[in-house]
Amino acid sequence: MRLTKQYIDIKDVLFDSKTFIEDHVLHINKEELLEYIDDYRLRDVKIRIAHPGDSCRLSNVGDIVQPQYKVDGMTFPGVVDEIGSLGFGKTIFLRGVVVTEILEMPTSIGQFYDMTGPALEYVDSLADCIHVTIDAHPTEGVAKNDYFNAMCIASKKAAKYLAEAARDSVPDEEEEFTMKRDNLAELPRIAYVFQIFCHAPLTDSMYYGADGSMMMPIIIHPNEVLDGGLVCRNYYQANNADPTYWYQNHPMLQGLLKRHGKDINFVGCVMSNTPHEVKDKMRNAMMAANLIKHELKAEGVIITKEGGGHPQIDTALICDNCTALGVPPVLALKEFLSMSNASDEHVIFSTANADAMVSTGCRETVLFPKLDEVIGDTPFNDITFAFDIDPTNEFFHEPEGIRGAFSQLGVGDFSSEKI
Repeated sequence: MRLTKQYIDIKDVLFDSKTFIEDHVLHINKEELLEYIDDYRLRDVKIRIAHPGDSCRLSNVGDIVQPQYKVDGMTFPGVVDEIGSLGFGKTIFLRGVVVTEILEMPTSIGQFYDMTGPALEYVDSLADCIHVTIDAHPTEGVAKNDYFNAMCIASKKAAKYLAEAARDSVPDEEEEFTMKRDNLAELPRIAYVFQIFCHAPLTDSMYYGADGSMMMPIIIHPNEVLDGGLVCRNYYQANNADPTYWYQNHPMLQGLLKRHGKDINFVGCVMSNTPHEVKDKMRNAMMAANLIKHELKAEGVIITKEGGGHPQIDTALICDNCTALGVPPVLALKEFLSMSNASDEHVIFSTANADAMVSTGCRETVLFPKLDEVIGDTPFNDITFAFDIDPTNEFFHEPEGIRGAFSQLGVGDFSSEKI
């Protein structure tokens, strides 16, 4: 597979009488966009724009998506378009702008996003993005799951709509992703296990539109993820899952592909769920290790996860199974169980086989200041889930409460140091 990402840089976004891109400015016909994403399950839908540096807080944030449009195929197949293969051909991506959901139904673990202040230190390239927000209330009588599904679809449709405006634009940059098969014999064979956090519908991610909660380990082409094949649909435990933006810009996959044929032979990716039953964890770990060893014939493996303490068990089991098959593992994970755990409880597994671990950071408490504007009417939880936070005032919270922060997929340079 050979995927060409065509990037169009966006420097500003404004509303206009039609949707087009000129001089790196995205003009949006708000009424046309609202009509395109119209859904009977949503009411009082508002489209707003928030710029980096604005004294603005986004309250109760759902998914964050980079606008993309498949030139010669389906965009977000199974969610927006009909089912169709991804990972090859040309896809347009707008760079510097994202579509962000503002949820008007409370969730179990709410998220926020600040356009200025200390929150931006934790979100890497998202800090430079203009946010086109979709703020919608549920239609009367619509169940919570139906509302969240509607929001998930609306943001992906908006992402397609905006990127399609660049169909005739000259790309500012093109980036090619492929896995060549020649001149690799002398390079170490490295595989990657990409664990996603899927426990139930609406606490999951979708692969080609399919619920991932019952997924068994499968070998995928990395390009399929980078091309929009994996979409976040986690609304009840959003802090345990990466927004779609980080799937589209998956740092670990992109890094391995860029090093492929240079100093490593990246032999492939196994994607696996982290189920909540122990027997399912054991089965998935065994199957993932067998694919790594016998199908990909790897000589080393990198293992990452989403979420907190639950998926640490899956990570340890895959680590042990790979070691038993003679494939040494490297683990990358955040030292974090849940926002209600004590600060000295970071890792819940212990295995001698986990002798190469990369920390992607640990928990801390940060004061987030009062900002001038708040987009969204629904508050989110405090650290202990004991009460709702008033987003119009200053408050203490952990960075895990910021949507898009503290990804364990290789985003940024956060780590932990023993003191």
